[in-house]
Amino acid sequence: MDTITIHFEGKRDAIAPLTWAQQRTSRGSRLKYRPFVHVQPVPPGKSLHEVSNAVKWAFEEFESLRTIFPLDADGNPYQKVEKVGSVEIAKVPARKPAETDIQDAIHRLRAERFDITTEFGALFAIVTCADVPTHLICLVSHLAVDDQGCRALGAALDGYFSGERDRPSTPLTQPVDRARLEQSPKWQERSARSLEYWKSVLEKLPQGGDRAAVMDSYALRAAVSVLSKKYAMSTSTVYLAAVSVVTGALLGRSKSSFMLPAANRLNQEERSFVGELVQFAPGVLESLNSPFEAIVSDAWRTSLKGYRSSRYDEQALQLMLTDLDEDRESKRAFDLSFNDMRHSTETAGGNDCETASDIHNLTKLTKIESRERAYRGGTRFLSFGLRGDGDETLSITVHDSYFPEFPVQRILLAIEALAVGAAMGDAEPLSHPLRFARAYLTSRNATVN
Repeated sequence: MDTITIHFEGKRDAIAPLTWAQQRTSRGSRLKYRPFVHVQPVPPGKSLHEVSNAVKWAFEEFESLRTIFPLDADGNPYQKVEKVGSVEIAKVPARKPAETDIQDAIHRLRAERFDITTEFGALFAIVTCADVPTHLICLVSHLAVDDQGCRALGAALDGYFSGERDRPSTPLTQPVDRARLEQSPKWQERSARSLEYWKSVLEKLPQGGDRAAVMDSYALRAAVSVLSKKYAMSTSTVYLAAVSVVTGALLGRSKSSFMLPAANRLNQEERSFVGELVQFAPGVLESLNSPFEAIVSDAWRTSLKGYRSSRYDEQALQLMLTDLDEDRESKRAFDLSFNDMRHSTETAGGNDCETASDIHNLTKLTKIESRERAYRGGTRFLSFGLRGDGDETLSITVHDSYFPEFPVQRILLAIEALAVGAAMGDAEPLSHPLRFARAYLTSRNATVN
């Protein structure tokens, strides 16, 4: 495979500790390597030289792309930004249409492993057709750039190609700045406040071979869209409420606990942050015996509190967990994790229904596939992931041997039935959603099309 070598010179070199989010990823996670991929169309008329210059600009602009993670004398990683260096960009020849060749290139590039102590956490390749660039592929280490950071990088490259920028040339906050900020007294105080909130949540948690499936449901999308507009809440909040109710029905409890990934990109300084910021926002819904509208409101309030308390020192959190579970046989664990990976709060067009019967008819189109692998959120019981840009799929992983009496397909269908019933105005899912979910899970009538 041919390559193009670029030489870059950034604004500074720097050394700093890992950020709180990087500390979590660095401890034995496969995400330290190159699992995240961003494929970006190249605007027509751009030459290879112009595209390679865009990559050069990105390395000079975003310090996380030219960061390595060596080990200190005690064997602990830190981040080191190189001011000057060079990288090779692979050239991937493709035919028209290029989709198959792009997927083959991604597969090959993903197979490459690298030493994070000596190599940068980003790898670029240019797809060409008749020597004309058509796409830019970027593979990144989660330790250097998380999934949303990869999207911020893509937006920045789009701005570079178009010549239109919606932010200053230099990002306001780089990963080393974030790491140094976290060491300041102000941020240590913020960490302490977040940890207090975590403790209040963790104290409420119960103690004590994965099965996975993915559901594609037009009915669920439409129902959630209707409920979102009805309650003036985000679609993500409605999904979280429905998932939490079904989880409570599985556990036989009127409350459920959850973790939400929180990217912490909440202000101008961090909106264009290209690095890793993802930590977790905890929450407990204690309102599952309430009407569905009240559960949705509780899900919004609790998740908002969790997001506000998602800036914390990860190591201090682990010490707190150890202290809480000292001399206990079982360790605390969240009931579910829920990750809305759509990166939007609104359902795309095409799913609006004029009448309740329209939504009900859509259930005939529901498809569920068993999977060897689906979203795994690190919780003991259940992990849910919501993916898609318009064509949404809800995935579920049931961990280990929990709930063997409930097929994973039945759990997904219970979520669909609850949302559809609430959107159609049915009394039971609206007024007694937990009772409805329990009855559905044990019903013999649920089917998969």
